Amino acid sequence: MPTIIAIVIAVIAIAVAIGAWFRPAPKPETPAAKTYSDQEVADAKKAVCDAFNKAHSTLITNAGKSGDDPTQAAILAVNGRLATYAAGDFLIVQLQGQPAAPDNVAKPIRDLAITYQTIALDQIGDASRTQLDTDYEKADTFTKAITEACG
Repeated sequence: MPTIIAIVIAVIAIAVAIGAWFRPAPKPETPAAKTYSDQEVADAKKAVCDAFNKAHSTLITNAGKSGDDPTQAAILAVNGRLATYAAGDFLIVQLQGQPAAPDNVAKPIRDLAITYQTIALDQIGDASRTQLDTDYEKADTFTKAITEACG
């Protein structure tokens, strides 16, 4: 009798194990999107707009520099490429630190940051004038959108 009970319990355990094996795994719960207070959104907007103003001002200042000496001109060209890439990187880092930034500000700043980095790479890679002009036009479009959104 104890042997029969042990066999029945073993069969039941095997059946439960097989059933558990074929049971679909529970779907992970998707976390609810974080909501931000009006103050958090305003603070994030100000922070990314300030970052944009700093990056933009730096690029304008750098673009205004010139020199007659060929060595100085080469140094200024390298500095301009570095400033453009750094501005893009700076904007991306600032955006990552401000998740509450509204999309109407965050998206064009992200797009501008990527465009700045593209410009720097295109300049270093001796891209055609047509390609660079396209890059500059995109940057101007994003700059205008950011200026309006940050206004």
